[in-house]
Amino acid sequence: MPWDHGYFSSSSYTAGVYRELAPAWLDFAALLKGHQPPRSHEGEAFAYLELGSGMGLGLCLLAAAYPEGRFTGIDFQPDHIVHSRRLAQQLGLSNIQFQEADFLRLASDPGSLAAAHHYVVAHGIATWITAPIQQALLQLAAAALNPGGIFYCSYNTFPGWLGASAFQHLGELLRQRQGDASAAQAFQQAAASLTSLLGSEESPSALALAQPALRRRLAQIPTQSPAYLLQEYANQGWQPLYVAELHQRCAAHKLRFHASATLPENFLELLPANVRSVVQAATDPTLRQSLQDLAINQSFRRDLFLRGVASSTDSELRQRLGLINLRLQEAPATETISFETSFGQVSGVPERYQQVEACLAQGPRSFGQVLEDTQLKLAELAKIVSLLLHAGRLGFDRCACADFERARHVNEQLLTLIRSGRSYANLLAPASGSSVGFSLVEVLLLEGQRRQLGGRELEQHLLDALKAMGRSLKGEPAPLLSAFSERQPRLQALGVLP
Repeated sequence: MPWDHGYFSSSSYTAGVYRELAPAWLDFAALLKGHQPPRSHEGEAFAYLELGSGMGLGLCLLAAAYPEGRFTGIDFQPDHIVHSRRLAQQLGLSNIQFQEADFLRLASDPGSLAAAHHYVVAHGIATWITAPIQQALLQLAAAALNPGGIFYCSYNTFPGWLGASAFQHLGELLRQRQGDASAAQAFQQAAASLTSLLGSEESPSALALAQPALRRRLAQIPTQSPAYLLQEYANQGWQPLYVAELHQRCAAHKLRFHASATLPENFLELLPANVRSVVQAATDPTLRQSLQDLAINQSFRRDLFLRGVASSTDSELRQRLGLINLRLQEAPATETISFETSFGQVSGVPERYQQVEACLAQGPRSFGQVLEDTQLKLAELAKIVSLLLHAGRLGFDRCACADFERARHVNEQLLTLIRSGRSYANLLAPASGSSVGFSLVEVLLLEGQRRQLGGRELEQHLLDALKAMGRSLKGEPAPLLSAFSERQPRLQALGVLP
């Protein structure tokens, strides 16, 4: 095999940021299922390893948000490492390093990585690589974890990807014949050909009847970026798995499934009523997860595995949960309580959710304080907080540990990089230990405001700046100015903007 082991290496990965990778989020998810997390409290020093760190933006933002942590990113693609190291230097980060390495080599000799990390994460890697590399990934993750450490692994799953497997197969056949230079075109061609094979809505083909969701997925292909299409589908090792398959492979390396970083999935009572009893009746954990995925047509999982469980008594769990600090995020008031989850639309009793948000509207509070103020039961508050975190209405509070001066420097550098044309779309939110989405349009509006522009002058500045970059605006600029003005106080509260 060549050095890339069948992974598509002719282009770089997208620069994404994923909230579920934050240590505070991982700790909370672990606690929901009774595991004492690797850190005894927020602000404690820790070591964090990302396997397949890609362009490095997400890991750099975590390093900036958690100055007490020591972060290492490993990737086999030299372009990714060059970009990541340069970005870390531009952001002025001293608690992060990036290493170009192959999982196969490191798995056989992990060296200083062995048993040295509280957290090991692999986002979007496991089902995009060939079987030997996947085996090495899991072996390395287990070797790099401290006992009691958390391994986060996200991956594509069946049955949700069954329909798309036909598209990936056809696209890969066309790519092999046309070469990497036309790879994106090959997958666009595959989408067009498959769409034709589905027949019409009025007269669907046998394929359309067997895979009713395929038409909707194919309709999205023309709007998706070429970088995403290639990194998602153009790998020889592309192979979604049933959940039991990956859990069994992890178990062979002493990695035991514990919880989901997709927080609502830890509450089976949120499943639709017509499937809930069947799933809950299963006593075997692997069978239960399998039935759950089949019931909801699961397509993507964010699983947490443990190398040794530090179980908690009810008293210890209550005490540790009570120490978690929470705060309101960018959450406008709402009268209805409804959440989009992988289990479907989930609704709650509005008064209870509003009671929790009203408590936090007075300022950040610990979970224990919210529990005392609301007089809710611990299990109910855990579920409410999980759904509000999932919806982005709540975040964790890191004010006592954050380095706001460093965060300002990081964000100023990111603003400059976005303005220069880098395809980043996030700024650091030090108060919550996370990031927020921040678009090029918002960067240009902020730039205009700093020049003391307003009203029509600010609108014209936005239009002129976009034109100079070869871009244009869809619609009128006035609503964008209004939305950005409304958003700024919340960004300031999170430490994103001064």
